[in-house]
Amino acid sequence: MRATIVSGLLASLLTLASAQVREVWRYVYTPPQDDLAAQLERAVRLSDGGLMLLGWVETPLNGRDALAIRLLPCGAEAWVYQVDGAGFDDAFVDAVESADELRLLGQFTDADGYLAAQVHRLTPAGQPVGVFTLSRTPNSHLRPLRFLYFEGELYIAAEATNGNTSQLALYETQWSGYSLLLLANLRPWGVLPGGVDYIQRGIVYGTVASAANSVDAIFRAVDSFPYRYSSASRGVDVPIVAGVALNSSDIDDYYVGIQSEDSRTGEDVVLIRHSSWASAVWGYRYTNQWHDDYAEDLAVDAQGNADLLVKSVLWRGEPYERRTMRLMRFSENGRLLSDAELVEDGRPFLSGLVRINDTGQRYVAVSGAVLPDAPQGVSLLARVDASGRFLWQLPSDIEYDALFAEPDGSLLTAGLLVFEGQGFPTPYYRRLVAVRYAPNGDLDGNGCVDDADLLGVLFAFGRQGADLAADLNGDAIVDDADLLQVLFAFGEGC
Repeated sequence: MRATIVSGLLASLLTLASAQVREVWRYVYTPPQDDLAAQLERAVRLSDGGLMLLGWVETPLNGRDALAIRLLPCGAEAWVYQVDGAGFDDAFVDAVESADELRLLGQFTDADGYLAAQVHRLTPAGQPVGVFTLSRTPNSHLRPLRFLYFEGELYIAAEATNGNTSQLALYETQWSGYSLLLLANLRPWGVLPGGVDYIQRGIVYGTVASAANSVDAIFRAVDSFPYRYSSASRGVDVPIVAGVALNSSDIDDYYVGIQSEDSRTGEDVVLIRHSSWASAVWGYRYTNQWHDDYAEDLAVDAQGNADLLVKSVLWRGEPYERRTMRLMRFSENGRLLSDAELVEDGRPFLSGLVRINDTGQRYVAVSGAVLPDAPQGVSLLARVDASGRFLWQLPSDIEYDALFAEPDGSLLTAGLLVFEGQGFPTPYYRRLVAVRYAPNGDLDGNGCVDDADLLGVLFAFGRQGADLAADLNGDAIVDDADLLQVLFAFGEGC
């Protein structure tokens, strides 16, 4: 029954081009030539509400230049910072605001072909202040991952590779730059950056080989003992996603989603909640012998409940193989509260993001979905309730790589725009794009803000909760502000 309902909802998507949200602004970065690509590595939301787009852009002469673009809250381009290293594989991968300046973390290939990590300091206006190169062993690679915080101090996590050995390298901030704090015997896969306050401590998660010739998941903070997970099947366990939850003692707990190989059920997802001192609180293994499951993203609400986005591949290798996207919700005590199928079919590159704003509203962005009468693959932006039911949904031409749920009910997104050019064979071009969306008052999604939408707000007036479709400004209550938004938009699209 649920699959039938979802199928009907998806079938109506393409006829709802303006369904319940509108584009406030759209920014597209165009490379110097049409046939040159640009890639987004990370988008960082700034304190003023703007965005930093970080990645690389191809050049006609020497491969890729590191690229950083600052966008104002209105979507206008403030400045572009492009850096050409000695080699061909340059990119900016992270950014932070610190002491009235911006710090950009980048990877640059040296003249001998080895990766090096640099921190570029810029003024808010984009003027370079200085460049610091992180120390590394000669003739080895140092791939920067992210900035992270521990007890209010700023650190840098990187992957140091020498021959066939991969290690976590942590650098601490000093008055003269950054110095190597430690090398840990784990291969880092990702970083949960934490926050500038004392409580929100960042962690690094990765893998380490075991004595049984398997791969175990491992995660640690800057100065804590690592937590190691090895499944009973002695397969491969790789941490993919992580999130943070504030517990009753005001000290962070962490969620880590692990990709776990099982000899009987194939690929499973394991969700573990552990304390900041690396002791496990509980764990849940999501498994099914009929399909393989892959963790895509994780979000945690203010109550400590975790929303886990999972891609499931049914009947792998068979002619009727199918990829779906599911949203699972877990309580803070480890109970599975809901398991909803959001997309019933997708392309091999099906992927997704999930975010929860401060009042508990849930948003998902799915790329590579297959919808009836749609092109080869489209994206889907949606707001869902706690059980995974769509409150609104919008098809899109953007492959989403970043999603930010704003306090006012709007969304900041960034990703890639892929389109066809002229010629044979048909060329495909890639552009960096950022879009802000906001509710438009069209509650029923018929393209017209009319009496039905006004009545929808009036009937819900005064109600509170995170799952109210009539709550347009994201404050978890249907009040005068939502009513005025519908009144000011009344008649649009009719």
